[in-house]
Amino acid sequence: MAELWLLALTALVGGLCHFVPAQLPFLLPFVFNPVVFAGCLLLGLWFWRGQRRLPSETRPGPVRQSFFYAGVIGVWFVLQTHFEYIAQHMFFLNRTQAVVLGMIAPFCAGISWPGEALGAGSPNWVNRRAMAAWRPLRFLAHPVAAMAVFLFTTDIWLLPPVHFDAMIDPALYAVMNLSCLAGGVLFWMVVLDPRPSPPCRYSYLTRAGAGFFVMFPQIAVGAYIALTTKDLFSFYELCGRLFPSISPAQDQLLGGLIQWIPPGMMNVAALIITLNALRLSEMKVDQAFVPPEGAKVYEAKWTGR
Repeated sequence: MAELWLLALTALVGGLCHFVPAQLPFLLPFVFNPVVFAGCLLLGLWFWRGQRRLPSETRPGPVRQSFFYAGVIGVWFVLQTHFEYIAQHMFFLNRTQAVVLGMIAPFCAGISWPGEALGAGSPNWVNRRAMAAWRPLRFLAHPVAAMAVFLFTTDIWLLPPVHFDAMIDPALYAVMNLSCLAGGVLFWMVVLDPRPSPPCRYSYLTRAGAGFFVMFPQIAVGAYIALTTKDLFSFYELCGRLFPSISPAQDQLLGGLIQWIPPGMMNVAALIITLNALRLSEMKVDQAFVPPEGAKVYEAKWTGR
């Protein structure tokens, strides 16, 4: 029943965006996308419902819940508010939008590890269809494949001709944003998987390496955009920049720095988080280990315990 109410709300907002777009406040869509709008609402509902259904020992704690909702709100803000308008008129705001979609929101999803809660809170038919859709794509969950998809969905749109086409074509623009989000979610859910191996198919060190080494191509792309003297993205001069006081060179510099520095910091944070998960996993193993009577243990773990 709650799903029907949220779908009705989606239809209502879609109608308002169609008939009275100029009267809508900043926090309602500039360009209405029913998939994103309804998706954010339904994910929030299913996570809230699911974590209430889970037993207390497996229920996400307040920190994980906060990260999940922060990620959903971030996607909402950059795609379904009037922020999208200003992101189409300044390159550095467009890069802010892309970093939220490809890095920050998926990073939050990875830390929250919401799969169990979402599965418990969503209808059975949704779970069945999601599993059926994911089954032929499981090979993408290999760390190397996830890295390749992540870099492709991030960097292909930064090729100047491709970026220009995406910004003038509404359908391609939507594909650009949703592909950044999908590639980011895939990558960070692989890297930030908190489980030991098994049940995870890959070791903590493999996941940590994927999260760390993907940083270097990102640094190269962001640094080139920030430091080059060429005007790479002429679309923003053509459509008119929202802040005329910011020159094309300054706009591109800011955009390159946003593409360069925050993602690099998050990659380092992911390395630390993954190594900490390894430490916690080894502590659990040590606590459960009962040495045979009379045995002497000399080996010390790398954690110092």
